[in-house]
Amino acid sequence: MASAPIVTTLSHKEWVQDGDSAVLKPMYPWEGNAVTSPSVIKKDKTYYMFYAGARHNAPQQIGLAKSADGMLWERVSNKPFFANGDVGSWNYNESGNPHIFEASNGKTYLFFQGNNDAKSSYISYVEIGWGKNGPYILE
Repeated sequence: MASAPIVTTLSHKEWVQDGDSAVLKPMYPWEGNAVTSPSVIKKDKTYYMFYAGARHNAPQQIGLAKSADGMLWERVSNKPFFANGDVGSWNYNESGNPHIFEASNGKTYLFFQGNNDAKSSYISYVEIGWGKNGPYILE
């Protein structure tokens, strides 16, 4: 992880390496050999990171971690927050590359890429609700 000042030009010289390893390393079978594509949102005093576990089409699935300071992260579960779909579904091969977004109306959406053939890509989203235990998918 790296950081830069709040007021910055984002030039190379302004970035500082924070720590000497990745903030999350794969540890569950569904995460395969990669934890990638982090997208972070802060709610109250907690940061939530939505991330892709495994590489594309392995299948890739979305995990969730939380942090009090944005530096030390713990997984919320040993299972994906948003898994790939069932055989034959539009997101069978992948539900990954997440991005968490809070709209101006206060609603939160989790955007992600899905595919079922390792050739196509479909961008989709789910609405996210917030409870005392953090985010959940609204259905």
